[in-house]
Amino acid sequence: MIEIETNSDISSIIKLIREKLTFESTLWFRGQSKYSYSLLPSIFRQGKNYKVSYNELEMMNEFKRRYPKESIHHKNNFEWLTLMQHYGLPTRLLDWSTNLLVALYFCCSKNKDKDGALFVLNPTPLKSFSLDKLLEVQLDFEERSEFFRKILFDFDDIFDDNTKLNELSFNEIKNDMFKKVKFFGLSTGSSEDLNTIEVMTKLNNTKDIEGNIVNHVYQDITRAFSNIVLFNPPTLNERLKYQSGCFTFHGGKYVQGKEFIKIEKLEEHPYLDADLLKIKIKKEDKNSILKELELVGVRESSLFPEMEYQSKEIKNKFSSLFN
Repeated sequence: MIEIETNSDISSIIKLIREKLTFESTLWFRGQSKYSYSLLPSIFRQGKNYKVSYNELEMMNEFKRRYPKESIHHKNNFEWLTLMQHYGLPTRLLDWSTNLLVALYFCCSKNKDKDGALFVLNPTPLKSFSLDKLLEVQLDFEERSEFFRKILFDFDDIFDDNTKLNELSFNEIKNDMFKKVKFFGLSTGSSEDLNTIEVMTKLNNTKDIEGNIVNHVYQDITRAFSNIVLFNPPTLNERLKYQSGCFTFHGGKYVQGKEFIKIEKLEEHPYLDADLLKIKIKKEDKNSILKELELVGVRESSLFPEMEYQSKEIKNKFSSLFN
């Protein structure tokens, strides 16, 4: 990630982006009102430092229970997350926009006494990753035992019995009671960490440097559970359309307030390097940028189509101070 400052007017910001990033694809933008904020989805703002613990699975199940009619439009867990995000529940989604001006509004509209950050992402390097079973499973468990059971018994299309979990083969775990208890527990469940998941690849006609035949190799794929992937959902609500909204979906998992599957920081993603900019928007320039945005029609009511925001603008437009 590249961190940089510029003169905080819209034309200077556009010029800087053109200098630093190529336009091979549509760029994604995110505005944060405090420069110190990291690119961390709200579900991961938990644990000891935040003094809160979230039950991600139960939140989703309860939300679905209360709004069953939404299942007509939201067909899978990923799409349900967009609705939960829309209504302020903690999720593993991070909001982005393909519209620079939208991101600038969110950067400048709050915390006027703090420097803000405009993030600019070239999403191309992340296109090689996709939403898959290894990521979706993280929405379906809240206990370590549940995760291990799903991995060992429900992922036959990905893992076989030669796969190693924390250096023990699936076959050993399934057939050795003492090793099985380690992952599934008894009455209290498992306290085992997730250290490694290694898959075996068979080799043909391969020898090591000493000439010995090598029949197979193991590859650690644990990081696949921590992937950050692009998510451009159907326009399931008007706000997504008005804000040119899109998301990054972040792998990783907290269990009972403790990190169980590693949380990767987007700022430190090894595939991005110069494809992610963080531009400081100085606090003293926020109001002037908001005035520029107002001139091009970007304001609260243009980004939030809901009736309460439209009513707020109507009230302000047709009221004045009375002495």
